[in-house]
Amino acid sequence: MKNPNILISVIVYNEEENINSVVDDILSFPNLDLIVIDNGSFDNTVNILKEKKINYITHCVNSGNSAGTLMTYMKYGFLNNYDIICQFDGDGQHIAKELYKIIDPIKNNEADYVIGSRFLDKIGFQSSFFRRIAIKIFANIDSLIIGHKVTDVTSGFRAYGKKVIELFGNYYKHEIYDTNQLLLLSYFAGARICEVPVKMRERVHGKSEFNILNSVTFPFKGLVNILGTLLFNKQIKKFNI
Repeated sequence: MKNPNILISVIVYNEEENINSVVDDILSFPNLDLIVIDNGSFDNTVNILKEKKINYITHCVNSGNSAGTLMTYMKYGFLNNYDIICQFDGDGQHIAKELYKIIDPIKNNEADYVIGSRFLDKIGFQSSFFRRIAIKIFANIDSLIIGHKVTDVTSGFRAYGKKVIELFGNYYKHEIYDTNQLLLLSYFAGARICEVPVKMRERVHGKSEFNILNSVTFPFKGLVNILGTLLFNKQIKKFNI
């Protein structure tokens, strides 16, 4: 793809203190379209988007996590004929100048699904201790299933090619509960998956949705979702992207 249509989808939930800098960071790069998916914010996030005249879609209720917004931006990307969609979290941890790292493998027809991993080069913010333990468990399981190593399977910094956009924006009609499920469904449907090293920052403003309760339930929910996805294997293979 010489000049692909690229959409950056920013996921936000009560990010009034971060959204200005996040949007300005992305808009400093040309030839990238931007859509913000608001996951039911009740602070001033949406008003800021209106003032900045940024395209956005808002959920009337919070879907629980960023995976709940995925079907929204996949549908938007499919209907508007984008070649590549990048997910970019609205908490200030992702860096716009790192976008080319997840875009290039798709642009060069080397992958259909790219994960930006903070653990490959081990630079920048590495997440909390307990979350890293859970991610390590998921990464080992997912690596075994897909046949090659992945390290940052819960990363919110990802890019998808045309086939994955069509799969989740048009054909797949079920719920997506977490990024493990998304990764495995894409793999079972035939997507080429790769991981690239990226740098992330620590959140400066606001509060993460990941708390003490989540740190306890997160591993168990993730394992249940992996098991459920394995049982769905044969059905998703029929899409054959």
